[in-house]
Amino acid sequence: VPEPHAERHRLRAFPGRSWPPGAADIETRCQPHRKIFGEFSSSSFGDFQSVFDQPQEYVMELTFNQAAKGVNKEFTVNIMDTCERCDGKGNEPGTKVQHCHYCGGSGMETINTGPFVMRSTCRRCGGRGSIIISPCAVCRGAGQAKQKKRVVIPVPAGVEDGQTVRMPVGKKEIFITFRVQKSPVFRRDGADIHSDLFISIAQAVLGGTARAQGLYETINVTIPPGIQTDQKIRMSGKGIPRINSYGYGDHYIHIKIRVPKRLTSRQQSLMLSYAEDETDVEGTVNGVTLTSS
Repeated sequence: VPEPHAERHRLRAFPGRSWPPGAADIETRCQPHRKIFGEFSSSSFGDFQSVFDQPQEYVMELTFNQAAKGVNKEFTVNIMDTCERCDGKGNEPGTKVQHCHYCGGSGMETINTGPFVMRSTCRRCGGRGSIIISPCAVCRGAGQAKQKKRVVIPVPAGVEDGQTVRMPVGKKEIFITFRVQKSPVFRRDGADIHSDLFISIAQAVLGGTARAQGLYETINVTIPPGIQTDQKIRMSGKGIPRINSYGYGDHYIHIKIRVPKRLTSRQQSLMLSYAEDETDVEGTVNGVTLTSS
């Protein structure tokens, strides 16, 4: 039973955007459903041939960076297309076809059913208007044959996991669904990306600088004094290209304070001295004794 027609969005090339070649001609689908009648037919009402001639679907694996930045990726497809041996004519090259005398070459025959006269596809030639004496050795007269084709898929920057694009291959069309792998560094939220940056206690208290891995380059991050754990630092325009709009998303760096599990004797002494001067401690600190003075 055909599913309801899915909503589609056209990927458009915007000025100033670095789209891969051909990416502007790709149409995306938000749901993996398509209507049967009228979708690929030139008629406004469609035809029954489209029921049996639906585009093939493929799944393409992408890394996080490939999906975020865009990439031209080679892909092998097996598709029914015009037979290359006979150029879709159905007869063996160098041979001739015979004129169909049953329908007079029109491809239609007249059937008398009492008071009615009906016209239908010629049963002798199948509507061709001619009869193939020597069928093509590859397609056996069908005019189409399964072919393995190597195509280049222009993956647009910012494509998301599960998104599907429609692309022409020869005279046919195929649907490609993208599966984007998880990144060990970045987390995605639309066009924005998030990552963690671990800093020392001294950096958190006194401030400083640190280097963080960005999507396009290494980022020098300025750490303000007194920064708190899980506080976010926003790097504007360092995210993923907005697929249906202008510009880029942002890169949010989440600060994580690394607490050492082992201290040297000097570090232990310094931490105890610091703890003795703390005034906002709830509870106690090991090694520090509260006195009346």
